[in-house]
Amino acid sequence: MHIKSNLLYTLALLLLTTGLCNAARAQAPVAQLYTETCSVCHGENGDGNSHARAGMNPPPKNFTAPGLDTALTRAYMIHIVRNGKPGTAMSGFDTQLSDTQIESLVDYVRTSFMQPIAVQADLPSSTRGKKIYAETCSVCHGEDGAGAMWGKTSLNPPPVNFSTQHPIHDLTRERMIASVTHGRAGTAMTAFETQLDAGDIAAVVDYIRNRFMLSTATNSVPRMQRPAASTVGMAVLNDRLTESDSSQQTSASDLFNQPVSATLNGNAETGKMYYLQNCIACHGIEGTGDGPRAYFIYPRPRNFQHPASKARFTRPVLFEAIKQGVQGREMPAWGKVMNDQKIADITEYVFNSFIIQP
Repeated sequence: MHIKSNLLYTLALLLLTTGLCNAARAQAPVAQLYTETCSVCHGENGDGNSHARAGMNPPPKNFTAPGLDTALTRAYMIHIVRNGKPGTAMSGFDTQLSDTQIESLVDYVRTSFMQPIAVQADLPSSTRGKKIYAETCSVCHGEDGAGAMWGKTSLNPPPVNFSTQHPIHDLTRERMIASVTHGRAGTAMTAFETQLDAGDIAAVVDYIRNRFMLSTATNSVPRMQRPAASTVGMAVLNDRLTESDSSQQTSASDLFNQPVSATLNGNAETGKMYYLQNCIACHGIEGTGDGPRAYFIYPRPRNFQHPASKARFTRPVLFEAIKQGVQGREMPAWGKVMNDQKIADITEYVFNSFIIQP
């Protein structure tokens, strides 16, 4: 009985000590949390120069390597800290740290140690795009553009598989530039406008389109997979909106002052009534894609207030999307049940209420 009591006392003391340690860790500042959790391998300065380095193969990550802040996305780092990385000494901390602590640690590493990528502006566009893709995009989209395995299994939705995308029918150049610049709402695709300039973004988009995506030749797409002509027309319109090498390129302010068409103008007040009747179940009262049906829809309904939406949706583009629907989404073709004037009214309400609002 005496031995049993001692064992119970020891166990209780161990559990109490563990609980106190975990409680103290939960209250620790993030810098202290890094010191106690990460520095033993990654070093006090995040450069991987620790006493443990000599015994590890591969060695711990050097977070100070130039360009690593784009090569390792925040979502990927959170995934690795939470779940570990097979084939390395990096173990998962999901049972030791809360989600908030893991995210704080990742943000601390990114702001304290990681340096932005430096791309030579005088490199040829194709070489420049290839370099940026390798250092910025391949961690999620894979070296072959088909999506990295970790992203396919851990991100929802997974990264786009460029090898299955047609550059006119599926992903237009304009849409890709907007996605890289402003990110994609509801996905792990973050905005790169603060890390890459317009030339870098155009270079990497063109590299992806030329290297990974399906041929632009119409005959390369089986007839059953071709979208309706009106959808193709919309995609071609989108590409024309941002052709950077056009000598007659329209300014951004002119684009966003365009009417739906030369003969059709919408009424925002009337459009609000139609929007409340038909659209809020998916897009929500504030146009943020969080209506009551949104949680049962994949991909999620469009968030009109996301920077990517604000950068892309002119009145003509909105009108076509509402009228023709959106391929691959649950967005129906409202042109089958509404006339053009009603659709123009909804377009005007959405444009004025969500797209051009700060």
